[in-house]
Amino acid sequence: MAGEFTQAQTARLLRTLRVATQTALAEYALGGRAAARSRVTFMALAAKGPGDWRFPAAGLLSADGLVLAKLVSEADGAILELQAQGVVGLSLYANRSARIAFADGHTVEGAFDRDGRMRLSVTGAINSEADLSAFDLELRDDQS
Repeated sequence: MAGEFTQAQTARLLRTLRVATQTALAEYALGGRAAARSRVTFMALAAKGPGDWRFPAAGLLSADGLVLAKLVSEADGAILELQAQGVVGLSLYANRSARIAFADGHTVEGAFDRDGRMRLSVTGAINSEADLSAFDLELRDDQS
């Protein structure tokens, strides 16, 4: 492949993208929020560097691909930032409360804002970045 698209190839790609997006939105509209899974898993399969395990710089994408988790270091400690991805992710997670359950049983609660972003202080919840290699995000029944 030459790396350049012809006008016909570009039009075909955009039509395919439009159909895929409309199909996903239609499936979501038929099922609604109640049909969506309330728990989603984040798991890093391989993020070990030369030293200890490090949280991936690009973040961890949830198993359903609707939320991206990033670890942000700030002066007061570590912040786990969760951001809904795409139209479906935003419509599912915006203005919803949620609970993060870590592998060791520790939980942290928070709420997504209207932009589908949630920032959680995990300084007391984790001893090392390796503790963040797998966790679950569970939407709460109440909507904020």
